[in-house]
Amino acid sequence: MKKLIFLLTLVPFTIVGQETKLKAKKNEFRFDVLSVVTSGKFGVSYERFLGNDFSVGLNATFLNSSRTKSDFNESSRNNLPKYEFNPYVRYALSKSKTRFYFAEIFASTNGGDFKEIVLKTDANNNNYYTTEVSKYSDFGLGGGLGYKMYLKEAWVIEFMAGFGSNLTNRDKSPDVIARVGLNLGYRF
Repeated sequence: MKKLIFLLTLVPFTIVGQETKLKAKKNEFRFDVLSVVTSGKFGVSYERFLGNDFSVGLNATFLNSSRTKSDFNESSRNNLPKYEFNPYVRYALSKSKTRFYFAEIFASTNGGDFKEIVLKTDANNNNYYTTEVSKYSDFGLGGGLGYKMYLKEAWVIEFMAGFGSNLTNRDKSPDVIARVGLNLGYRF
């Protein structure tokens, strides 16, 4: 019984000690595991903590999936996103610094290839259809929610789900920007 009471009195001090050490660490680097496994996207993030509740960061995602490229080449999709850069601002919704929910607002600069079927006319006035591939780039805005949990005062597991919309080149770019990921990282 004495051991149990002793352990229960140590738990609050351990959590406070971990939160104090986390406050001193202002930088975080993460790698998106879910996107690599599900869609062949390589995603990395850097986050800088500004104060008690706010942070800013940058996420970069690059496509390297033969399955998605094959779908694009075989006409089951008309755009192939190749890169995405997402600067973001986050606000912690929970008071704990070791486990908390957050809200995020992000911008997106993204680009890739766009494919369309075009009607053409040859020199003999015969009409024919051909497939043309062009590049696209776009800018979008969105928001999301997530949950972050720290282990051993520095290692982080984060789940994030966010959606937005492209704004400037909607005839070629995807309509919806999705930021869904399971990230593993380190805070320093």
